Amino acid sequence: MNFAPKLVGEPELGRMDLRTGGLSQAAADHLAALTAQAAQAPAAMVHLLDGEQLRLVGACGLPSQWADAPSVLVTSTLAGLVIAQGTPLVISDVTAETANTVVVPADGGRAYVGYPIRDVEGAVTGVCAVLDHQPRQWLPEHLTAVDLAAQTCTAFVIEQRSAARADDARRLLAALLDSLQTGVAACDAHGRLVFSNKANEDLNGRLPGGTDLRTWKRHPAATPPPAVAPLIRALAGERLHDTEIQVERPQQRPSMLLADAQPITNAAGDSLGAVVTLQDVTHRHSAAMLKDCELTIRRQLSGSDTSPADELLLEAIATIGRMLDWAATEFWAIDEVGNVLRRHLTWTDNHHLLPPGLPDHLDHGQGTPGRAWQSSEVTWATDLITDPDARAQVLDWGSLRSAVAVPVPIGSVTRGVLACYSAYTEHPDDVRTAVMTGIAAHIGQFLERRRGWDLTTELGHSRDEYIALVGHEIRTPLTSIESYTALMIDDPGLPADDRADMLQVVQRNTGRLHIIIDKLLDIAGLQSGHLTMDIHRTDLTTIVQNAAARHAATGITFDVTLPGETILWGDPHRLNQVIDELFTNAAAWADHGSRITATVTTDGPITQLTVANTGQIIPAAERERLFQRFFRTQHAITNAVPGTGLGLSLARTIIEQHGGTITATTDDNPPGTTITVRIPTDRTTHRQTTTTTTATGKRPPPPPPPPLSPADKQPSPPSPHHRAPTGRPSLAQPSLAQPSLASGRPYWQEADLAEYHPAVIVAGPGEPSSSGHR
Repeated sequence: MNFAPKLVGEPELGRMDLRTGGLSQAAADHLAALTAQAAQAPAAMVHLLDGEQLRLVGACGLPSQWADAPSVLVTSTLAGLVIAQGTPLVISDVTAETANTVVVPADGGRAYVGYPIRDVEGAVTGVCAVLDHQPRQWLPEHLTAVDLAAQTCTAFVIEQRSAARADDARRLLAALLDSLQTGVAACDAHGRLVFSNKANEDLNGRLPGGTDLRTWKRHPAATPPPAVAPLIRALAGERLHDTEIQVERPQQRPSMLLADAQPITNAAGDSLGAVVTLQDVTHRHSAAMLKDCELTIRRQLSGSDTSPADELLLEAIATIGRMLDWAATEFWAIDEVGNVLRRHLTWTDNHHLLPPGLPDHLDHGQGTPGRAWQSSEVTWATDLITDPDARAQVLDWGSLRSAVAVPVPIGSVTRGVLACYSAYTEHPDDVRTAVMTGIAAHIGQFLERRRGWDLTTELGHSRDEYIALVGHEIRTPLTSIESYTALMIDDPGLPADDRADMLQVVQRNTGRLHIIIDKLLDIAGLQSGHLTMDIHRTDLTTIVQNAAARHAATGITFDVTLPGETILWGDPHRLNQVIDELFTNAAAWADHGSRITATVTTDGPITQLTVANTGQIIPAAERERLFQRFFRTQHAITNAVPGTGLGLSLARTIIEQHGGTITATTDDNPPGTTITVRIPTDRTTHRQTTTTTTATGKRPPPPPPPPLSPADKQPSPPSPHHRAPTGRPSLAQPSLAQPSLASGRPYWQEADLAEYHPAVIVAGPGEPSSSGHR
């Protein structure tokens, strides 16, 4: 049969690869062997069209040369002719019946029968053929056998193509699911894992395949991966939607996942398995918690709660710790006396403690809080063990791993630092940094508001107590003076002794008024800047010794602990006033026969004086107001104890002008009160100082401190008016815009009312006071 079709204008089908292709399988080889046997041919083959190539998927009896034959044009092969024609091809002798364009392997093959293999649509998808090495005449039964084999191959092709399409669909679905950021896993009806995408493996690790996931329930000590529990519940028929799962990880914050799971059933309702999806919502959950925390802090600190500022602030840092899962939180306040940060408030959870040995104060730039103070920026310490700032605080942080320090601003000035410590390894992120900055701003606004409230409250108290002072402490002596003066005027013939007694009463009450007026003028003048202080190097030890000696002469017993010399920059006259007030106050409220202790110590840039007595305890609410102008304790008012409520206020004002603080504390065993004064030792740490410049415009270097002369060691007497010389600026003028820790309390608790008290009490700038100094 001479058949040499000419495919004019048709596209080239490609080249034929005669080697066994990837679609080969044992069934195709078995079919080829049966076909060769039925056609009584020595060789048979099954080719399938694979794109532009023919793939040999099944063969029997083919010469070995065919396995190594190079690819050839499909149109130049006998199988290609069958595909191109779409009809069977029967050749008794290849050499006699084909054109020269047909390539025949050099193996002696001469006779050929090929039938097309079709798919369900009837398109030719391959060739089933037999081959003989000798020319031969093919009988009808031989052709029938090849035809039946081709029809069998059609079913095989359909199955093969269906499997390929199913495989393609599976691969497409797997690629699609792997591209998702949502974890997906499925198990069969026996609880065996059948699918897990990449995101799921990232969240769970590799789940065991071929094992019933329900066996996890039989091992309570084992922690199953997050996907297991939802799959088991869905396999039992339960449907889950947005179920939160918290995943614990070593030394890391727990992850928060949302799980959706449901059973898979067929049309009859029989279980086929279950599927679960997992979303990592850790960042979303963290952002929501941060926002909730910020709103909670704002509500806590922006209300009208009149509780002490420290109580509300402690509640706030505890809220920050609990809501944001910090192991410990601290609030550090800036101590302007020593120019250091001091730990003011601390909160810890029930599982972690701050390590022992942490310093209670930090220098500027020291430690993580000190670095935040220095830079006025949020400072992270990802690893407390290796971070150099954290190691400057302590070397062993115990169970704590990371920290963040956030400056607390009041206006444009950093007034404190919020420090948070974590038991997890923390990494900085913009969201947390921004929200923590917002929380710190709320704290700063609260402190500023609370300071304003305290100023207003103190002003109200001062007005009330000023009225009480005028009504009693001023009116009473004035009444005595007026009464005795009237008697002396109305009765010129009074006996000399009676007149002398009356004049002594007038003198005594006049002196009492002088004391009140002098203290009022001193307080107002110092705070307003109309009076200045004579600041120079002085010895506090000598001042305290002399004051103790004077008071001991009145029968008071003192225990004084003093260093040999305590040199600082100060006004000895004003410091002497302070110590006199403290000793007088301590003696007035001490138990009969008890001793008063006075101690002077130096701690770096700070000199500290403490005066303590044993006696009645001052209630906490009254201690807060002890240094306010005109304030008197309820005990003093009830028992009609004489006093003006100005002594400790004057002491506070003087210490403030030295850049220091004064505080009161009480003890229960034995009961008593301790007044603590802290003053900067170095002149450069005073609130304001007089400076000069050289001709070059630069400050001269500070001269070496000269030795003290005997006169320096004695309190200098006040000058007639005690004013600053002409052209010399005041050394210390209070400013509400830049307050110090005036009463020893943090900035927000200080109440400086220099500009608020009634002006009628204050003498004019050029008017001397009745005491001879201002």
